[in-house]
Amino acid sequence: MITDINFVRQNLSEISPLANKYSKGYGVIFAGSYKMAGAAVLCGKACLKSGAGIIRLVVDERIYPICASSLLEAVYSFDDEEIDLEKAKAVAFGCGSSQSEKAEKTLLSLVRECKKPLVIDADGINILSHHIDVLNEKNCPVVLTPHEGEFARLSGLSIDFIRANREKSAEDFARKYGVTLLLKGKDTVITDGERTYINPTGSSALATAGSGDVLTGIITAFLTNGIKPFEAAVSGAYIHGLSGEIAEKNLGARSVIASDIIEYLSDAFKEC
Repeated sequence: MITDINFVRQNLSEISPLANKYSKGYGVIFAGSYKMAGAAVLCGKACLKSGAGIIRLVVDERIYPICASSLLEAVYSFDDEEIDLEKAKAVAFGCGSSQSEKAEKTLLSLVRECKKPLVIDADGINILSHHIDVLNEKNCPVVLTPHEGEFARLSGLSIDFIRANREKSAEDFARKYGVTLLLKGKDTVITDGERTYINPTGSSALATAGSGDVLTGIITAFLTNGIKPFEAAVSGAYIHGLSGEIAEKNLGARSVIASDIIEYLSDAFKEC
């Protein structure tokens, strides 16, 4: 099924006039590592610009000065601290996180112990590919957002097979492991193994470093708003693609960078 704008509109509820930052949505994002501070900033900023009321960005202490000076609105914790997820409505892991021993330990613990919807992207997916059976131990809804290369590592399928069988390979994996899978690329596939949507928005302007970090931030925001995981992934892909299209119209496909996608999110939301 092709995602229709009305599906997105139905899921993006109005913000209550009585909302506070916690009722609007609190998310915890584990992101960034040494030399990858930008991924944390992009994910966090996209999350806030997409409707989360407050986010806690959990980062490597070495990149804190860069992140804090680039994203003033986040609350920060360091990745060697114990993080209380009780108040969080959603958690994200993986944008620029590296595949260090510490990152691996954190992710496996989150999958096993987290009770809140969990979005896993990028390095999180690469870590998961070495511990795929941990998905059978999960205690929370999981949304995975791989591109074809990451999905090949995750599933054990060849990229050629995936490209020739995008919907079926995504559906089979989602059904087997009980997750929502968003397979990025042209005609992004979003499936929970039972329902499958193809995203119609986006263009080559999205083929830029950091674009996936922005998508993770958008989906995480929707989860903090109380949108269910499958609906959040479908709506997130649509808004992300639409914002990219608007950025391309204004800047040209050659000149769009990930931060531009964030800047045009408000215009995308106005269309929805």
